[in-house]
Amino acid sequence: MHRNVKFPALAAAMALTLSLLAGCSGGDALPTVIQEGDGPSAAPVQTAQPSDPAAPEPTPDATAEPTPQFPLYEFGTPLEESEPVADDSFFDNAVFLGDSRTEGLQLYSGLTHGTFYWARGMSVFRADDPEYAVFNVDGQACTLVGTLSKKQYDKVYIMIGINELGYPAESYDKGMAELVDKVIAAQPNAVIYLQTLPPVNDAVAQENGLAYYINNENVNRFNEGIIRVAQEKKVVLLDTASIYRGADGQLPAELASDGAHFVPSGYAMWVDYLRTHVMDSERYFYNRSLEQ
Repeated sequence: MHRNVKFPALAAAMALTLSLLAGCSGGDALPTVIQEGDGPSAAPVQTAQPSDPAAPEPTPDATAEPTPQFPLYEFGTPLEESEPVADDSFFDNAVFLGDSRTEGLQLYSGLTHGTFYWARGMSVFRADDPEYAVFNVDGQACTLVGTLSKKQYDKVYIMIGINELGYPAESYDKGMAELVDKVIAAQPNAVIYLQTLPPVNDAVAQENGLAYYINNENVNRFNEGIIRVAQEKKVVLLDTASIYRGADGQLPAELASDGAHFVPSGYAMWVDYLRTHVMDSERYFYNRSLEQ
């Protein structure tokens, strides 16, 4: 309610203000003003004019776009198989981040599209370390994360973890979560794919003198962390490991070069998997917008 005002000048000013506002309202009439109480000093009170019962109800805007609906995706679960991409130009604006396994992907898989940033010995702990700025981009030394500031991509593929197997799994989980946060911040319009670590062949790794901690027990623990990070950060989980896992859980000896890396044909399998596991961009961002 309005308070009673005992100053006629104020009442007059208010009436003038209402008159001026009428010229800014698109022609709609202002509510009728009546006086409350007796005498000229009573405060003005607005009352709404009665609505016309014969007036039609407003109709919904026929041009309003329906809320887009895409297939639901539960983050933290492996992306389902999809139709193969038409050709490898699909990867033209993709970037692959990783270690020496990603080196093999570039060198031996046959994939000639996309951008590759890899370094032997790369880890989640080195990805944004200024002392590990080993990438030369446009004449500038960059960290792995720093390379993402130079160009915007449609897709980012992450496969990092073999060099960290000697660390506690909890440290790797934390490092991976921080890395994914930085990737999302640097590439807000890209679909982010986080890939599980393929198994190793324990016997072949030992024969080739690889570190004792490069074993499938550690690989499996790290993959549990990758699943949690994919769920928490709402990025696509690719179970790349599934195509390399034999019945015994090992990387088959015929696919192992040194126990942890693949023979050339093994890298071709990787690309075949990527070609048939694709997340539509609109579906990705729609699902990221949902509460899960």
